[in-house]
Amino acid sequence: MNKRFILTEEEKKEIRQKYFFEQKESEDRMFCHKGNTKQLEEIMGEEEPEDYIEGIKLRKSGVNGLTDHLELLKTLRMHPQITDNGVHLAHTVMNNLKSYKPYNYFEENTKECNRAMDKIIELYKEDRHGEELVKDIEKIYELDHLDPRAKEFMKHSLAMIKGN
Repeated sequence: MNKRFILTEEEKKEIRQKYFFEQKESEDRMFCHKGNTKQLEEIMGEEEPEDYIEGIKLRKSGVNGLTDHLELLKTLRMHPQITDNGVHLAHTVMNNLKSYKPYNYFEENTKECNRAMDKIIELYKEDRHGEELVKDIEKIYELDHLDPRAKEFMKHSLAMIKGN
């Protein structure tokens, strides 16, 4: 015996809202486990700077490395010994960000799993040299003396930060 149900437009709308709400909630939820999580120390990066070229020391990774590399890119004209117009520095910034993109960060205070990139943006703001990561990269992107290839690396870095 076939039973037939007739749904009103309100009931259809309610079902759609409930279904799409549940579907969206499951997409937004992230899970932290040992394989996809970076610790705060890893996100901050190395404390000790290493020689980049004669007279210039940079920290290699993490937020500390980002601030050093971006500061050097901002003041590139003051360093004539850098002959590639910032290509290597911009490439290093992009690779640094790329190394954290697929990872999460477990926030102990709120007991939530967040994107590691969000934590990098937050920590960059707290650094004494950093303002806002996106704004600093956009400033560097607009520099006239920067190599076009370096600008492409900066553009790709912006896309990673924004989640594209």
